[in-house]
Amino acid sequence: MKRIVFVIGNYKNGGVAMRSTNLANEFAGKGYAVTILATKDIAHNIFFKLEKNVELVSLCRFIEDNKSNSALLAEVGKQENKIRTIKRLRYLARFAPKWDKKLEREIRGIRKSSLLRQYMVLNQETVVIPFGAAYYEQVYYAVRGLNCKVIYAERNAPELEVSPDPETAAEFFRILGKADGAVFQTLDEKAYYEPYIRKNTAVIHNPIKKGLPLPFTGERRKVIVNYCRISQQKNLYLLIEAFADLHKEFPGYSLEIYGNTVEEIEEKLRDELVQYVMDQRLEDSVHILPPSADVHDRVKDCAMFVSSSDFEGLSNSMIEAMAIGLPCVCTDCLGGGAREMIEDGINGILVPVKDRDALCQGMKRVIADPLLAEKLGRNAAEIVKEMSVEIIAEKWLEVIRNA
Repeated sequence: MKRIVFVIGNYKNGGVAMRSTNLANEFAGKGYAVTILATKDIAHNIFFKLEKNVELVSLCRFIEDNKSNSALLAEVGKQENKIRTIKRLRYLARFAPKWDKKLEREIRGIRKSSLLRQYMVLNQETVVIPFGAAYYEQVYYAVRGLNCKVIYAERNAPELEVSPDPETAAEFFRILGKADGAVFQTLDEKAYYEPYIRKNTAVIHNPIKKGLPLPFTGERRKVIVNYCRISQQKNLYLLIEAFADLHKEFPGYSLEIYGNTVEEIEEKLRDELVQYVMDQRLEDSVHILPPSADVHDRVKDCAMFVSSSDFEGLSNSMIEAMAIGLPCVCTDCLGGGAREMIEDGINGILVPVKDRDALCQGMKRVIADPLLAEKLGRNAAEIVKEMSVEIIAEKWLEVIRNA
């Protein structure tokens, strides 16, 4: 199959959109027909560039443009008939709770995947790659009976991707076992899923995008930086608090956070962080800035990159910071990405999660020892040799070919 469809939620300036874009561009260059299918919104101010031969599709727009298509109308009718049949079976099974719940899940799965099913009916002979548990479930129901292969792509710490409800989780693991392959970002992710899917699986790190600036050499600015999506998982309050402690000893340093927001709740969090900085009277040294397309050029000569996340899959910001030679201080967060990339004291500093003092002390190590800082940045930049888009894409294609 020479056609690949990535299924994601929002196509905005976030990690999943970046990961899918980098891979899509590379696959297209190797002769594959590639589509990024956004089931939610597509933003207008995207910082990454899609190659001309990569298709970006809004699922809602596709359904609207094809609402009179006879094949799709017939498919909608089939799915409604299937639901009616299952409802009759539920009536017969009303005294058998186990079967009733199973049939209820079936109806819910058909309904949740209805729009995606219509897209897939017209786009068969495809390798479909859903990012995350919620999208895998939709894809599973959407492609049943169609000529498609499905490869699951984990996007975060799986403990937080999979439902905490035991029955819901068990059902997800059951259908995950039917996937034609799976790609995990870290060894921790693979270990979590290993009891449920073993065939055609691989740990493949996120690709480092092309065009990053070369590692900086020379005297660095006294600026500590983070660029990320503003969400609860990033625990930016912890970063600000640890910096506040550091600032008492090193008042010449400042903190810059380039924050991207995707959801409305993240915009609210951004406003709360700005207010918190003002309440702590840190507005002269802590700056929460809008995202920037040239952020890597802006930060390449900063003192260090600091990530305070509670959980991650594999942070794109972190690996990009390493690639441009920034000394990095990162929390050993759930998901294992930082631990897999950073050897403490060799190519970065690794500290426990949610530990304000440890994060502060990690930053102090970099400031107090210029030779250590230089070594961390130099060794971190070596990451490019193993995680270029070309290398990572070829590893993905091996999984795709084996599906």
